[in-house]
Amino acid sequence: MTGPGSRAWFEGYLAAFNACDYDGFGAYYADNVSFHGQAAKLSGRDAVVRFYREVHGRLDERIDLLGYVGSPSLAAAEIRTTLIARKDWPDFPTGSFVKGDRRQSINFAFYDIANGLFTRIRSARFARL
Repeated sequence: MTGPGSRAWFEGYLAAFNACDYDGFGAYYADNVSFHGQAAKLSGRDAVVRFYREVHGRLDERIDLLGYVGSPSLAAAEIRTTLIARKDWPDFPTGSFVKGDRRQSINFAFYDIANGLFTRIRSARFARL
């Protein structure tokens, strides 16, 4: 399968995310995307992109794909998230960061897809490494 929901399509999303290409990964979100993450619950493409701009202003973040199953309407991914603090962030929603701190976790993420765009994203931590 190629196109929305395919592994290659999703890898394009992750490549844009890891490059902090906000226009690139933001183009995968529907205008009214609903985002339910560990650090935030957000509504709308602009809110999600703004959230990641703030996060990436303080933390280096990398997402590595460990497993993926997708269709044009739904995708499920097992991902490894690595966060490295570039600045102190005492009130980060999932726990305080001190400059230089490094955290890794394995997470499951589910993506509802319509018309080639994410309409809902839900993630949960499986394990902290």
